[in-house]
Amino acid sequence: MKIIHAIFSFNIGGAETMLVDIINQQCKDASVSLIIVNNKTNLKLLDTIDKRVNIHLINRKENNKFQLLLASHKINQIVRKINPHIIHCHDNKLFPFFIMQRKKTVLTVHSINLSCRFLKYYRQIFAISQAVKKNIKKRANVDAQLVYNGIVTEEYQQRTDFSNEELFKIVQISRLDPEIKGQHIAIQAVAYLKEKYPEMNFTLFFVGDGESKDKLKDLAVENEIDDRIVFIGQKSRSWVKEHLQDFDVLIQPSLFEGFGLAIVEGLAAGLPVIVSDLNGPKEILDFLNVGLTFETGNSNDLAEKIHQIHDEYISGNILNTNYLIQDKKQLEAFDINATVSHYSDFYKTIIC
Repeated sequence: MKIIHAIFSFNIGGAETMLVDIINQQCKDASVSLIIVNNKTNLKLLDTIDKRVNIHLINRKENNKFQLLLASHKINQIVRKINPHIIHCHDNKLFPFFIMQRKKTVLTVHSINLSCRFLKYYRQIFAISQAVKKNIKKRANVDAQLVYNGIVTEEYQQRTDFSNEELFKIVQISRLDPEIKGQHIAIQAVAYLKEKYPEMNFTLFFVGDGESKDKLKDLAVENEIDDRIVFIGQKSRSWVKEHLQDFDVLIQPSLFEGFGLAIVEGLAAGLPVIVSDLNGPKEILDFLNVGLTFETGNSNDLAEKIHQIHDEYISGNILNTNYLIQDKKQLEAFDINATVSHYSDFYKTIIC
């Protein structure tokens, strides 16, 4: 089978992270190519792609009509040469580049409330969660197939020592984009914890980067908690897989989220997780009957849930709670093998 994946940009994010794992798995049994349209590419992330994958960098400049036509010409040349069985898009607005290949073109929708443009023209739509599936149906009246995002669960080092340590380490992994990912909610929760529980020794670690970094640092200073927050910066996937186990709890205070790949990563590393009670993240925890949720946007509620986990560590009772994944087999539904298998099954129905 010959598969082309297409995406506009290739920076660090949930869609890109998921895509790397999918194509690295698919290339074991199929001929896989990746088309990146825009000139926004994270070279370190690109380097994590299996060498068997054929990568095509179009290097289009955004908002340039001439560049748009040139990109379309380059993409059509690539498609004609490969003659793929499937063209798998990861942004709905990619459809015009593949309009002549409509019967082969499918789309994965990676979040809620995205543009509905072109959705009805794709041969098949995939949704990464029930929340996204319902959102697509409500807004575009289009039926999507559910395929959960997956990770290579076996590659995550899993925490095994839950003894009480002097410093309680809280971590959030995402791009620094508070309007979506809610880092300011986490900072406000830290301020609440410092005031209400002065005896609690803790630090919040942000793993990720973004344009809002300076604003978030200023917010920490404003709340007099900059000594409780560490901005680690962007880290590689291999670093996350190796070092996520070093933290005590993963939080995901998103204000908008269709799924939440970092949540699955935290569980795979053996951590308790606390997430906003949005439909996407909550769906993961409900499916696994694990973790804690807090009221979206409510920093005090998040703080109390963090303190609750902290107390379970202090009491030595954390292993007797339902906050942790006890066996990685519980994560099979969110393993990359399940994701790729489901896509493969749908590909075959389209080819036939």
